Amino acid sequence: MVLTTAPERAGVAAGVRSINLRTDMRAIADLIDAAFAHELGANGRAALRDLRFLARLGPLLYLLIPAGGELGGFFRGFVWEENGAILGNLTLQQVDALSERWMIANVAVEQQQRGRGIARALMNAGLERIRQSGGRWAMLQVRANNHIAHGLYERMGFEKVLAETELHLFQIPQPPIPAPSWPAGCLLRPWRGGDWPDAQRLLRQTLPETARWWHPQRRSSFNHGGDGPWSRRWGALSQQGYRQRLGLWQEGRLLALLDVDVRPRGEHGLDILVHPSMQGQVEAVLLAHGLDLLRAYPRKKVSALLCDYQPEAIAAAEALGFRSAFTLITMRKRVLVPAPRDLYSPGVLR
Repeated sequence: MVLTTAPERAGVAAGVRSINLRTDMRAIADLIDAAFAHELGANGRAALRDLRFLARLGPLLYLLIPAGGELGGFFRGFVWEENGAILGNLTLQQVDALSERWMIANVAVEQQQRGRGIARALMNAGLERIRQSGGRWAMLQVRANNHIAHGLYERMGFEKVLAETELHLFQIPQPPIPAPSWPAGCLLRPWRGGDWPDAQRLLRQTLPETARWWHPQRRSSFNHGGDGPWSRRWGALSQQGYRQRLGLWQEGRLLALLDVDVRPRGEHGLDILVHPSMQGQVEAVLLAHGLDLLRAYPRKKVSALLCDYQPEAIAAAEALGFRSAFTLITMRKRVLVPAPRDLYSPGVLR
């Protein structure tokens, strides 16, 4: 994309252009660090380190990266450049193999340059690239307390899909916190591959349409959500970790799921899903049971990612000592794909 002159700074070469990873990596890393340093989790910090590592490769990037300066679906996007300085950045990534959904990420503008329309210009360029690539949906995530960015995205036609709150527990309570007993007739047992039809029914009855759209569940991926006994033993011995999935049953009906991610070298994770008929009754006991399974690592942080359609689960987690770290709002916008050119319309060579 050719640089365009900024209207508020006549005569200054400024505008949006495509990212060139051969030359832009260091400036992009600095922008992201300045804009999101206080928000980055472990994965975000690792990605930032990777960016800085690539920037240090210097001339080697000319051998590793195509002449266009982008790495296909891995890293593409736009920067706002002004007098040779990069003041804004936006990156794009394909969410699915069919290229129908694209994620807009790392929308960052240098603090002193905010309010000039740079973010909107970058967003427009990103949306146009998605449209040209045949994408049907543009996705993004924004922190709930970033009201300025959230307002911009709403004005540009983005709608909320769901909100996810990440909660942290920095130390498992010792001794265990007494939890309510199971409702009468309930049985908690490990997940089995043949449970998929019941899980499919639970997902359909529990998740809002937008959540099912954002995280479509397939049998193959769902069945791999829990590790078997031997995998769990090996994960514990090797310190590589493992996942245990359990189902709560009552009279042959699956009413809840509990996922426990055991990560001896990192951050443990808990996740639950409860049928509407049981919401407010079993969240506390499910989470307490998950903490019991993690009791061998009492000083490791435990994270739980819960959605806005799970207020009872969030309340139960907070009662057990979890504290809200942040809330991310996922948003989407339908992108209009250009119609195929009519080869027999006037002015088109036959």
